[in-house]
Amino acid sequence: MLGDPAGDGVEEDTARAAEPEIKISIVRVKAQPRKHKVISYGYRKLVDGEVPEMYRFQYLPDPDLPEDLHPGLQGDLMAPRSTRRYTTLEALALHESVSPDRWCVTRADLKYLRQEVWTAIQAGEIQPKGCDEETECFDELYGPSIYTVTQQHIMPVTEQAGKVSWALMRHPNGLDCDVFISHAWQEGVFEFLAKVLHSWPTRARHAWCCMLANPQNLDIGALLQSPSSSPFALALRVSKYVLVVPNRHRSIYTRLWCGYEAYRAHEEGKTILVAQASGGTQIRAALTWAILAGLVGMLWGAGMKRWHVDISPALLWIVLVAAWSSVIAMDNTCRMTVNGIGSLVCGSLFFQWHTVRGQYDFEGFACHMPYVEQRIIILIMAGFFLLQEFDRANGLATKQEALQLSRGYQGTIERAACSQAADAMRIFEEIGQKTAAVDYAIHVLLKAGMSSPTLRQVASKGVDIQHAGSAEVAVPFIAFTTTLLTLIRICFDTLLLHLAWHNTLLQFISFISRPALLVILCRSPVDERCFILKMMTKLVLLYLMIACPLVVFWETRAAEMRMPSRAWFALPATIYSVIFFFACLGMRRLVAIPAIGPGLLQLFLARGSSLIPGDLRCCRSGTAESEATGDSSSHSSLSANEADEP
Repeated sequence: MLGDPAGDGVEEDTARAAEPEIKISIVRVKAQPRKHKVISYGYRKLVDGEVPEMYRFQYLPDPDLPEDLHPGLQGDLMAPRSTRRYTTLEALALHESVSPDRWCVTRADLKYLRQEVWTAIQAGEIQPKGCDEETECFDELYGPSIYTVTQQHIMPVTEQAGKVSWALMRHPNGLDCDVFISHAWQEGVFEFLAKVLHSWPTRARHAWCCMLANPQNLDIGALLQSPSSSPFALALRVSKYVLVVPNRHRSIYTRLWCGYEAYRAHEEGKTILVAQASGGTQIRAALTWAILAGLVGMLWGAGMKRWHVDISPALLWIVLVAAWSSVIAMDNTCRMTVNGIGSLVCGSLFFQWHTVRGQYDFEGFACHMPYVEQRIIILIMAGFFLLQEFDRANGLATKQEALQLSRGYQGTIERAACSQAADAMRIFEEIGQKTAAVDYAIHVLLKAGMSSPTLRQVASKGVDIQHAGSAEVAVPFIAFTTTLLTLIRICFDTLLLHLAWHNTLLQFISFISRPALLVILCRSPVDERCFILKMMTKLVLLYLMIACPLVVFWETRAAEMRMPSRAWFALPATIYSVIFFFACLGMRRLVAIPAIGPGLLQLFLARGSSLIPGDLRCCRSGTAESEATGDSSSHSSLSANEADEP
């Protein structure tokens, strides 16, 4: 059968009109190092309140380029509230497929939540509830309570996303749990976020927080039928840290679920940390006071030098007395005054101290070495008084958090409130006869500012652990910053003074002990780190009590004495070797030393008058005292439906 001539013509014309096939070459090039990286992110593009489809993209993950944007980290800051809508069945299936201990969020998520809540407040989407209009603060310092934010923001947002939890809405695959956050829901959301972000453990990446982890629009009660298999218990079991967030209303341990979390932390041997706000305003004010005092001192010293008035010996003694008084003083006003005096005198000494200038008969820079060394010492002492002010302001914030954590707590979780009687019955059935142990763990937390297995063991030996979970850094600052000065002195003495080898060896031991100590300090757990800093403070003070008067004596008699004896370098070598030894020993092994162990540990941990180990006061009497000192007017009562919220 012959084909249609017309049809053949059409096919021929079509073939002629068809474009030729284009082959795209693939060029492979040698991998080149990146010269640029993303250091900030642009604004989010919105059209009628929605993100256009063309802008909904994420960078692909690349394990070889961890600093690049990729899903689940920095890219989440630009993501819309929910990139996917789930059905209720899909939400249930997602929570069943992802282990509850992986319902976690990141620091970036918490910052994003803070921004979203503030935007919702400005838009009027979050309003104070009728019963809380007088108690809730809608400012940037505290913000609405967690109850209000959950009901008016988290629940509506997750409802739109298909009733998944806020955490899985952000990270559908879940995240490994590093930090378990324990809080009472009474605190303002900005207060809560500020404390958590400021106290976020250094090595932690993800946190489990009940208000964000649990699906608030689903049946949460079904998840709590067995406390030991609840999301709380599963997340706490795999976490590395437990972060307790106090609030200004009352102790979180007036809530039974928080008490149960303390029980699980005790059973799992976890370290419980107390979150606190940065206290930036108070710290800046304290540092400003010390800096202004130092500047006034410099003007005073310059004027005295111009008028040829030399009172440097008296100023040296004043600095020593001020430094010692600042370390041992307990009164806040006294410490502030002494630190100001110390900064003032250090500023004056910068121009006044010149007694050993020209002591060595060298040419060039070497003849000015003592003068340079003196100025470095003055700067270190000025830094010491600045850090003393930092420690003072930070200590006030720590005491405030301790007061909030103990306010309203009656010494035992048996009196904690729970909104569901069935939950309370199941919790107490699981705790059983271990209530006293849980109360003791909470008591250690209230007293030390931290609760760890080591601190609980130490406290059981009769050592007073008051404020053992916090440490001051001013005196260790002197020890570490003088390391470079010691190295310079070793080079100077070896190359120019040609001292005997044993003196150089003593200086080298003093020098090498401090970097080694710094390594141990960085690698130690947080409770041992506080112990090392406190122990350093005591032993370095002992060294300074002996060495500083000798230095003042040599300085005041510089015209009569050619050079002080170098045998005194045995003292710093001995002190820093002992510090290194105790740092390696740790609290557990130190307290186990018969007869002298508890006494030494008490000496290292104590501040002020608490230098003799004694029996720990019972939980109830200790908490009763702290409660009595609190402001009873701030004890807010909880309504029945807010007494315990999962």
